[in-house]
Amino acid sequence: GRRVLWTGAAGGVAELRRLAERTEAAARRAGVPRDEHRAYHPHLTVARSRTDADLRPYAEELRPFASTPWQVTELSLVRSNLPASGVPGEQPRYQTVGSWPLGRAG
Repeated sequence: GRRVLWTGAAGGVAELRRLAERTEAAARRAGVPRDEHRAYHPHLTVARSRTDADLRPYAEELRPFASTPWQVTELSLVRSNLPASGVPGEQPRYQTVGSWPLGRAG
């Protein structure tokens, strides 16, 4: 796209997909409205732009990058509080609503 730069995730993808499916099912049971169903693609968002931007040079520069493996040990639900004052340059504020450990017990 022209507003989001992201990288795909590898390793444990089946577990990530299962977590995403269970999260979506729980949201449905809780009555959370969903406009559309999108296929799950495990990824990490690297950057966002508020306006359209040509992100291809950044994507090309990052193409050869490969991270060392790392383990996700916690899931955090984060609320984005978007600016409402209209003050130029005001940034969104992020609030952690809850956090849960991941992994097998014991």
